[in-house]
Parts: sequence; structure tokens; C-alpha cells
Amino acid sequence: MDQNIEDALAELDSPFAQGEPDDDEVAVVTTNERYRIPSGKYKGIELPRMIGIKPSYYAKVMQLKEQIVNDADFQQYASSIAQTYADLRREAEEKAAALSDVKLRLAAVMLLMIDQFEAEDVRGMTLSNRDKVRWQPEPHLVVTDKEKFRLWCVQNGFDHDMVLPWGKANKLAKDMLVAGENEPPGTECYMRPKVFFEKGK
Repeated sequence: MDQNIEDALAELDSPFAQGEPDDDEVAVVTTNERYRIPSGKYKGIELPRMIGIKPSYYAKVMQLKEQIVNDADFQQYASSIAQTYADLRREAEEKAAALSDVKLRLAAVMLLMIDQFEAEDVRGMTLSNRDKVRWQPEPHLVVTDKEKFRLWCVQNGFDHDMVLPWGKANKLAKDMLVAGENEPPGTECYMRPKVFFEKGK
């Protein structure tokens, strides 16, 4: 399976990721209750529930949830809701595959366009339908030696800005909880739901 499609599908397992906070609207929406994980690798670990998204997106989700519940055709049974979820998930997968194909073609045409713009010494143009297309070369950092770059950051006073990548920090915290330890100082762990979906025949 195409990696872009796999990435898009992974996002579907955690739909709240679509509304994760940025610098403009940082928030962690939590409930007052705690959740004890009943089985599996994390069995027995008790954490506060959370949904780490921006409040505006959470409000939209809750508004739609309310509309669904109030619909006269809504059937409040796990089997019915799971069927609706599976139908929506299949629809999302089809659109993710289509979007992946469009992104691939977009990337190829973008490279062709930039090559031609350079050949014709063009930075941008306005099309007959008034669409505007332009490009601008800009520097983009790629770290090739993490240790050298880390030492440079420390020597230049950026050590307080340096943090572990979230994925590595999250794995570290999970391993600590499984080992019966608390999460690292200055952090908090929450229970965040993730759904796994497997298509049948």
C-alpha cells in the first residue's frame, strides 16, 4: 500500500488529530473522570480521560454528535453505531486513496512547472481564469548530524528550547507506566481513545 495512503489511514484511527491544537489555540479538553485500562499491555494503569484538540473543533464534534443522537432514525445500539463507523471509515479510505493519487500527480507536475519556470525565468503567472501560480525558493534546514547540531544548540544558548520528539517521549512515558513508574517530571499522561479498523471481505 502507498505510504501516503497508510499515513492518511493512520490518521483515521485518531480522528481528533485533525483538530489538534496549534500555537493559536492550545487546549487539552479533559473530563473529570479517570479511566482504568481494563486489558492488554497497559492493563491496570489509571489515567484521566483527555481529548487533546482545540476547543473550536471539539465544539463542532459535540454539536454533530448531538444532532446524530437527536435524529429520529438514530439507533442507540453498539452494533448500529459500529456499522455507521465502518461505513464512514470505508468512505474515508476511498477518499484517502483518491487524495494520495492527486498528491502524487501534483508533486510531479509541480517539479515540471518549477523546472520550466526556471527555464523561462518566470516566478509566477496569472492564468486565463484568474488563478495565480507562483513559486519562491527558500532555505530549508535538514539536520544531517544530530549530535553536532545538539552541541551547537547547547553552546549557543538554545538548550532550553530542545525537547525530545513527541513520539519518542510518548513511548518513553508508556514504557515507564508499564514498569509501574510515574511519567517523567513536568509531563502528564492521559487516556486518549484510538480505534482500530480492519476491512472484511
